[in-house]
Amino acid sequence: MPDRYARMLDLAVEVMSAEDPEFVWPLLTAELLTALDGELIVVKEVPWTRDQGSVVIRSPEPLPEVGAGEDSVQAYIRSGYPFIDRYGATADWTPQSAARVVGARTWQNSPTADALRQAFGTRHVFGLPLPQRGPHVSGFLVHRSGGDFSRHDERYAARVQPLLKAATAHRSLLMALRESSGSARRRQANHALAAPLTPRETNVLHLLATGLTAEVIGRRLGISPRTVHKHLNALYRKLGAADRLSAVLRAQGAGLLPGSAEPPATHPRPGSSSPPR
Repeated sequence: MPDRYARMLDLAVEVMSAEDPEFVWPLLTAELLTALDGELIVVKEVPWTRDQGSVVIRSPEPLPEVGAGEDSVQAYIRSGYPFIDRYGATADWTPQSAARVVGARTWQNSPTADALRQAFGTRHVFGLPLPQRGPHVSGFLVHRSGGDFSRHDERYAARVQPLLKAATAHRSLLMALRESSGSARRRQANHALAAPLTPRETNVLHLLATGLTAEVIGRRLGISPRTVHKHLNALYRKLGAADRLSAVLRAQGAGLLPGSAEPPATHPRPGSSSPPR
């Protein structure tokens, strides 16, 4: 069987070429469950409070009926104990199990652990956060009913963190593109071009507007910098622009990009006195 890091690397590359955001979570969460021998996984993508915020749970097997205590179980999950106190208040993003964060006895005797045992039959939870700035913590919570997660699991999770963060960023971009392309005005603006932008060119345009270089855009989309430049040349031609700044401004003026978007930075390339084209 291939090394589990190699499998995740292959999946991350596949995700970066995806154009459907709904494709991302099923692929990544299924692999995390296999690699970490988990039984269910909670995806934390948006901020939660104890009373609000959708709880997305994925499992290869049908989940048991939670019953009357479902709201309270979700409240325990949203509270994020004990991970929110660790990851939300420090710069240490090391993936760890709940038992290792607060101690095995403290975790097993906690109301959260008791609620999860009763609801899902799981005993241990593993936090795999996605490093970022600010108090909001996102990432994955992997549950299992057997023994606690090992140091080997921690090393694996730390190694795949950058891959998961990149895949999550790509999913966020795809969601933004879906919302943007869903606008009737933007669809009409694209069709009004003599040669409408392709989905991939639209991806490149949105990343271009954030000021990313061709190399970074290529990594984000899973394509080579040379291919990115081909898309850029097509964008410039279709928008009647000479460089990335004018391309973004023309796209904003045409309604293809939100008007509030900041023009891309024009930092010179190392060893060059001119901005990147």
